[in-house]
Amino acid sequence: MEKAERETVLIVDDEVDLRNAIVAYLTQEGYEVQAASNGEEALERVKSVPFDILVTDMKLPGIDGTTVLQGALALYPELIGIIITGYGTVESAVQSMKKGAYDYISKPFQLVEISLVIKQALERRRLKEENAYLKTQLKEKYHFESIVGNSKPMQEVFQMVETISGTNSTVLITGETGTGKELIAKAIHFNSHRREQKIVSMNCGAIPETLLESELFGHVKGAFTGAHQTRIGRFEQAHKGTIFLDEIGNMSPTLQVKLLRVLQEREFERVGGTETVKVDVRIIAATSAELKDMVDRNEFRSDLYYRLNVIPIHLPSLKDRREDIPLLAKHFIKKYCQSANLELKTVAQEGMKMLMNYSWPGNIRQLENAIERAVALVGSRSPIMPSDLPREVQKTNNNLFISEIYIPDEGVNFNTEVSFLERELILQSLKKSGGNKKQAAKLLNLKRTTLIEKLKRLDLMNQV
Repeated sequence: MEKAERETVLIVDDEVDLRNAIVAYLTQEGYEVQAASNGEEALERVKSVPFDILVTDMKLPGIDGTTVLQGALALYPELIGIIITGYGTVESAVQSMKKGAYDYISKPFQLVEISLVIKQALERRRLKEENAYLKTQLKEKYHFESIVGNSKPMQEVFQMVETISGTNSTVLITGETGTGKELIAKAIHFNSHRREQKIVSMNCGAIPETLLESELFGHVKGAFTGAHQTRIGRFEQAHKGTIFLDEIGNMSPTLQVKLLRVLQEREFERVGGTETVKVDVRIIAATSAELKDMVDRNEFRSDLYYRLNVIPIHLPSLKDRREDIPLLAKHFIKKYCQSANLELKTVAQEGMKMLMNYSWPGNIRQLENAIERAVALVGSRSPIMPSDLPREVQKTNNNLFISEIYIPDEGVNFNTEVSFLERELILQSLKKSGGNKKQAAKLLNLKRTTLIEKLKRLDLMNQV
């Protein structure tokens, strides 16, 4: 597939003839080339253009080539620096390599030598980027370890992911915001034969409609104001891999037509272009909206909906998989304790009951944020207490918590838990009776004197 973006090269040399010859040769080789006659001019150009390659003479009037290289690398650490040296400056060029230069070329030289060095450097950078990408993704272990859940709804999701990962079929993931749709998309990708290629993610609801088409399909130079060079879009970036289109329901009718063609033909044109670009991608879409309802309201194309909905996967909300909350809490505690280099924390039973009884409208994302906050607040204490949880979670009505008792792997203190249960029953009865101790005792089938003794023992007299 044709590469759309040309690498940009800056040539820095005070010898006019040599500078012009290098510019002409590299331009003919397909690079986008600019030139500067001294170090000061070069640094000014570097500030405004993120060059891929810098080719600079070691000896320049004013600022020397090494200084130019260091200034450029400070702005763009991945820039490829190549030093041109004259007789007697090879040692200095070697020193420049220690400071970040990729290679050096000694005068006199053939122009083809510069081209070969640049190609080698670009290939080395490409391999480095690919290796870094794969290592990053492998660290995430997107098999199933990153997706926590033992509940029946999640086990059904895992089974579906395992079944369909080996296919190329289009997948539509539905579920409320924060349920982990992107994690499922990555699990599908990294369990497929495309795992060694990229998965490119795109939130269709986070980009203005005027820019979304260019982001998805790319554009040619001059297609619109500001399109200074041809740029490839997300579909081309995902060639041979997977593209994940989140919040697909936000796509305009015009773009829906173009996406339908990609689904059918696996081809499109860049914005402003006429050349047909063919891609080999697997498409995974996701939405928190009810696409079928949108189809009924003529807000989403029915033909596109059925093309996307080849394999549907629905992710349950957190309130529909409450039994997974302790596992998720433990997972996030471990994550944030490790990142902060803290001793592993636990959740006090009363805090766990609050977590279990809260409705979690923001789903897993909201739970993760709550745990991150709690780990930050807990300090040197081991248990996360109710006071460490967000206010809206603390306000959860806990009078139904008895059926939600959770026994962690490390066990519980029986006497402490029984005392907490007793305390909660008394507080709830007092709340229901408006603070009337006689009525509260009646609700608990206790004598008033017995209730008062318990209030004193539990240090609750000041709270009523």
